[in-house]
Amino acid sequence: MQMNKKNLFLLFLIVFGSLLIGCKSSSLKEPAPFNIVEKTYFYWVGGKQGTQGTTIRLKGQTDKLNLSFSKVYFQNHEYSIVPNFNSNGFVIEGNYSYFREKDLILDKDPAAEYGNSPSNPTEKIPFDLKENEAILVYSVNGREGYYKISDIKQLEKVFMP
Repeated sequence: MQMNKKNLFLLFLIVFGSLLIGCKSSSLKEPAPFNIVEKTYFYWVGGKQGTQGTTIRLKGQTDKLNLSFSKVYFQNHEYSIVPNFNSNGFVIEGNYSYFREKDLILDKDPAAEYGNSPSNPTEKIPFDLKENEAILVYSVNGREGYYKISDIKQLEKVFMP
């Protein structure tokens, strides 16, 4: 079997493309430039009927100046976070809140069910995590990385006025 120039060039492109993809994914496997020293979360219930949510708090240490954090994936939700850097390290806090949906009216007569709204599809994060695990998205010099956090401690539920 003889390969012509077109097939040889196509084979070269496939091999070269595979090498490039492999190089890019290997850069994300570098050790994280920070250390998480405290990791907690708690459920909360708001003063307004039906409001509730979850707060996750991560405390850590780093000596990098070009480090930033963008989001946390936790308990099948994506959390927007607010990182606060200080001389001792950083504190990251993220909140996820939701309102309890009103009860559906179920009846034999479809007209009695008028006003029910369709259910929202459940969101799915791109990671398969346990109840007490999270993924922290960070970047150093514009290169994004992912850090898995395990054994996050649950605190007591907080009731807000």
